[in-house]
Amino acid sequence: MSIPVAELLVSVRSADEAKKAAAAGALVIDVKEPDEGSLGRAAVAIWRDVRRFVPAHIPMSVALGELTEWQVGQGPALPLGAFDGVAYCKLGLAHAGPDWRDDWRALRDRIPTRRCRWIAVVYADWETAGAPSPDEILDLAIATPAIVGVLVDTFDKSQSARLDDSGWLPWAQRVRAAHLKLAIAGGLTPETIKNLAALEPDLIAVRGAACEYGDRRGDIDERRVSELAAIVRGLFVPS
Repeated sequence: MSIPVAELLVSVRSADEAKKAAAAGALVIDVKEPDEGSLGRAAVAIWRDVRRFVPAHIPMSVALGELTEWQVGQGPALPLGAFDGVAYCKLGLAHAGPDWRDDWRALRDRIPTRRCRWIAVVYADWETAGAPSPDEILDLAIATPAIVGVLVDTFDKSQSARLDDSGWLPWAQRVRAAHLKLAIAGGLTPETIKNLAALEPDLIAVRGAACEYGDRRGDIDERRVSELAAIVRGLFVPS
């Protein structure tokens, strides 16, 4: 007997894309702007449009860019209700510097996330990104109640995450032992998704694979989303 282990998250840049993704089988909708980087932050007005048109039972997450974009005097002025209806927010730590723990804590205290919970982002290519290591970020996530999950992504979107080797398995087991959600992204394709079952992810997160021609800057393709949803539903591990 086997049990399913994952749901499909699709990143969108507009309410129209969100409606297409939800109709085609996405179970979580993420809002980001692909032209602004791996975790490009979309305007708050777009967050609100997406939440308005996506069914209430579908959780929504938002990308907040990189921590370096939120240093003193930078980052947008977020209205008090900016995160209303947002279940999760995520922030990259590329080039964050040695004080990233304190800087991130200060940001969490500063912006009005309210009931929105944090997802820590680990870059599979963390050395290239100048980001903290997967173990460092996981240690912080485990020790921080406001963080409820970890996303593995790639900073360099010209490369795909290589997570199907055994080196990531002990790390993923630590995530699950800490009762954190595990999301996996990073240039995934239908073929690479099929190899991730051993990591027991809660979420498979895609952008490019869900877009026309596989181009993350293209439009969401409902046929592709439907095919991806079927693949993710087919991820099984022994019960």
